[in-house]
Amino acid sequence: MLSLAAGNTLGGAQRKRMWLKRFATRVWFWSKCSMAAAMIAALVWGGYALVTLVRQTDYFSVRTIEITGHATLSRQDMLYYLAIPPDATLFELDLARMGLRLERHPLIERVTVRRQLPDTLHVAVQEREPRLAVVSGGQRVVVDREGVVLRPVAEQDGELPQLRLNEQKALAPGMRLRLPPVQRALDVVRAYGVSPIAGILRLVSCTVDESGTSHWRVAPDAFVLRVGEGDVTSQLKRLPPVLRYLRQHDLAARTVDVSYRKRVVIIPES
Repeated sequence: MLSLAAGNTLGGAQRKRMWLKRFATRVWFWSKCSMAAAMIAALVWGGYALVTLVRQTDYFSVRTIEITGHATLSRQDMLYYLAIPPDATLFELDLARMGLRLERHPLIERVTVRRQLPDTLHVAVQEREPRLAVVSGGQRVVVDREGVVLRPVAEQDGELPQLRLNEQKALAPGMRLRLPPVQRALDVVRAYGVSPIAGILRLVSCTVDESGTSHWRVAPDAFVLRVGEGDVTSQLKRLPPVLRYLRQHDLAARTVDVSYRKRVVIIPES
């Protein structure tokens, strides 16, 4: 009985020592974790404070704004749409939002905004260029190569080809005209710009019928050019020999139709 009691006493003491050892290990582990968490929190807070200080320091204040690529819009217009707060630093500016704000303007197609440390903001603008005048009722506007309405027709737009719509439509700056006649006329204008006839014949005005065929008045030759559906480039390539033939023989044509495949139909003046 005595030896059994002694064994129980020794076993209890051993279990107590093991419990104390495990407890001390846990305390040491959690104290290390707490210290590490405190150090990480201090580093994060210190880094945030440092970044905030750097972002707001006068050294990075916007002092120079370089704007390139604008022709129609003035520098003051561009600064108005950029809306840069006074005393702002380069790091406080949201460049993506500024670019989107500028691109909402109907005259602007693309914008690139970038920082140049320590105090310069670069803004590169690509303005939309008029490609076609569109007439609908009493409205006369110019559109770019994508059909975006830019503004009313001005004096400097006299050389632009003109499309007269058969139906009256409301035309406002910023609208994207997806009307088939507008898109068809723009297809012809694009193909004409890179064709051999660009230097010898000028597109003056046109209408587009329901079949998609466009009827163009041209200068200096006083005839109507019919361009059908399909590949506009291949149709316009048939025109240079026809022009040479008409001019060499001093012939007057009322209509030149290049819409047929592999042939050109000439209707002479009666």
